[in-house]
Amino acid sequence: AVLFFTVHFLVTGGQELPVSGDGEKVVELPILMYHGITEKPSKVSKFVISKDMLKKDMEYMKKHGYETVVMDDVIAYVKEGKPLPEKPIMLTFDDGYYNNYCYAYPLLKEYNMKAVISIIGRFTDLYTDVPDENPAYSHMTWNEVQEMMASGLVEFQNHSYNLHTNDGGRNGCKKKWGESTDSYAKCLKEDIGLLQQEMQLHTGYTPTTFTYPFGGISDASSEILREMGFEATLSCEEKNNYLTEGNTDCLKKLNRFLRSDKVSAEAILGRL
Repeated sequence: AVLFFTVHFLVTGGQELPVSGDGEKVVELPILMYHGITEKPSKVSKFVISKDMLKKDMEYMKKHGYETVVMDDVIAYVKEGKPLPEKPIMLTFDDGYYNNYCYAYPLLKEYNMKAVISIIGRFTDLYTDVPDENPAYSHMTWNEVQEMMASGLVEFQNHSYNLHTNDGGRNGCKKKWGESTDSYAKCLKEDIGLLQQEMQLHTGYTPTTFTYPFGGISDASSEILREMGFEATLSCEEKNNYLTEGNTDCLKKLNRFLRSDKVSAEAILGRL
């Protein structure tokens, strides 16, 4: 919703909302975080929901006047003042699973809704080289990425090339204990930068947003990512977002609500 404030804080539903003391427009942006999609109700879990659950989410959002936006829309509003819908919402899918292509993508087309998918470069390369279209575990290929991008409904962002792991003593893209800032910066720039290069090579688009693996954030990462050219980042903290034109700080560590098998979009949005 688009709001106008002339006080420093407004308390709504027990939550203190950040506002501008100059009466500047503040846009409320809920972001939902999805992962895997399945057609088998017996396979749902914290990070996998059924296709029917996703369909019901979309029906609820349509019925209640939400309009989907992607990161480039949000960045354009904050940096250039390009208007957002009256009631914007963002649907994000992490990891780039093949089931996003075979189950979520047709629903996006059916409901004419947009989504942001953050891929892990190593797995996109792997399943492009050795195709294996299994909705239970496969990841999408570069051809599928290109097809979805061409539809105008799906925006792709960077979820690291191969840092979506806890191997080697590193938790996602967090800094290791005792690691120097220079060594840490080298690691991030090499890994994340590789996926930036591959996205540009395969799609002609360079991601504007970095999605933190596991939501793991270190103090030094924000500046490193800024130096790499990223304009925004997505976290896993479950809070709403409030955007103000000209305030680029609101693009850092954008919050997202996890849509699990236990908590529907209706339940999440109904309490905001």
